[in-house]
Amino acid sequence: MRSFELVVKCGRCGEIIPVRVDRDHELQSIYAPDAGETDPPLEHVLCKELVGENCQNLIRFEIRFDCDHGLLGSEIKGGEFVEEEENMRASHEERAELTT
Repeated sequence: MRSFELVVKCGRCGEIIPVRVDRDHELQSIYAPDAGETDPPLEHVLCKELVGENCQNLIRFEIRFDCDHGLLGSEIKGGEFVEEEENMRASHEERAELTT
């Protein structure tokens, strides 16, 4: 799969924001300082900034992956990453509010 989705939650208003990431175009390859043209990258990095619809809070995050796209680490400012279970619960609560 060439893309994946992750979900962040705004640290100010609590808005749940889905983010689609295109592996081919958004990941930066990091090479060793002495790498040759045929050397593989050491890791891949995704740096992203976003603003939700409910407020103007800037959310910045960086996620580092190894060459096989396994997670090495992540940092986020202005929000938090949402686990799948929490995302589904928030979405359900949001739908319930709309129907009442």
